[in-house]
Amino acid sequence: MTNVAVVHRPAESRWEAMSGEEVVGHLSYDTIGSTVDLHHTLVDPAHRNKGVADKLVEEAVREIRAEKMHLRPTCSYVRAWMEQHPEHQDLLEPSLLPEDQDEAGQGESAKDEAGPAQPSS
Repeated sequence: MTNVAVVHRPAESRWEAMSGEEVVGHLSYDTIGSTVDLHHTLVDPAHRNKGVADKLVEEAVREIRAEKMHLRPTCSYVRAWMEQHPEHQDLLEPSLLPEDQDEAGQGESAKDEAGPAQPSS
């Protein structure tokens, strides 16, 4: 794993992965009421597959939980990460919870259409 520090920059609506003074990745978001829409993860090619994206999502989830907000995983990496970390499902905005999707008739078939997602750092 690359030795990076994750810094939250609310004015830019993003978390940044820093290697020294260099930004090597970021996770951008929008805040809509009490929901944080995590919509884009980007890691510099030289730092990919070293756990940088994972650290960005972990820090974002930690802060979202601390602020008692909900999460919308618009980014495909974040969506796959959330699927691999069911202990954080309670953070999903209510309309994205599996039981709400089942009630709306979207349950398993919606997941099957999307296919399996795999996070890649």
